[in-house]
Amino acid sequence: MNKILLVDDELNVLNALRRELNGHFDIVAFTNPIEALEHCKDTHFDLVVADYKMPEMNGIEFLKQFGKLQPDASRLVLSGEADIDALIRTINETHIYRFLAKPWDQLELLSSIQQALNYRNAILESQQQAMGNGETANSSQDQVTYRVVLVEPDIHLSGLMSRGLTDESGRESLYGAMQQEISPVTKLKEFKCVVETFSSALAAISHIEKNDCDLVIAAQSLPDMDGIQLLNQLKKSAPDIARILLSDSPDKLMLSQAINEAEVQSFLQLYWSSHELRTDMRRQLWNLYQLKTAAIQALSARDLQRGKFRKAVA
Repeated sequence: MNKILLVDDELNVLNALRRELNGHFDIVAFTNPIEALEHCKDTHFDLVVADYKMPEMNGIEFLKQFGKLQPDASRLVLSGEADIDALIRTINETHIYRFLAKPWDQLELLSSIQQALNYRNAILESQQQAMGNGETANSSQDQVTYRVVLVEPDIHLSGLMSRGLTDESGRESLYGAMQQEISPVTKLKEFKCVVETFSSALAAISHIEKNDCDLVIAAQSLPDMDGIQLLNQLKKSAPDIARILLSDSPDKLMLSQAINEAEVQSFLQLYWSSHELRTDMRRQLWNLYQLKTAAIQALSARDLQRGKFRKAVA
């Protein structure tokens, strides 16, 4: 029976979760996240469900520390009326598998937990097979090239982001640090990013059907379908591709759909007015750094889940 950790400062919430999960899983619950982390040093868990808003330690910090102790465990976050910025940080910094709103639906809760456990098991199997085949020790690789598809209808913004993604300044050290965390035996001498830009979802889908792709970055507002619909369709047709969603006005429903339906690796809120896009260099640099970091994290996480580091053909 899978062992699940529940962390929420409200005892009534923990009791409700216990009632719905007992009999299905081995449950351990804490109202104090610090005590939960201490317990995790000696006890292994397959999955954690943590509240976002806790007084001793917020959900972001708890899940980050939990991830260091038990990186293979799946992570789900519960949230009531948390602010959007905080939810985006939780998604991007802790790599949660699902976002669950309070109050939750029992069937959705059980389904989300079972899907997260199945996904975790698939990743672990892939890693074990790769290690058995010696695929993780790819130290002879001289260059890795990733193909990125960027879907953004604003031609000025699309060009700016494309240049930012292909700009090599500061990228090698960031990518190297992330890859070393994933696999110290992998030594990559060069990292290259090739970006194809499209203004519509259908044009991007047509391109991906005929060409290799490692990462899709899509704006939420597109002329023919929204970004979540696009990424959800790609999740089904090309599940191996990493996915990032961009929006300048996210809401809670959008965040929930992005994580639970499209299973995006990152969600970025990049707000640029036309004036700022052309004149505010500080905002441009900050947003491009956020975009570049998210892209590298998404690709690194994708490589980890595959259990190996693939060299895309240039």
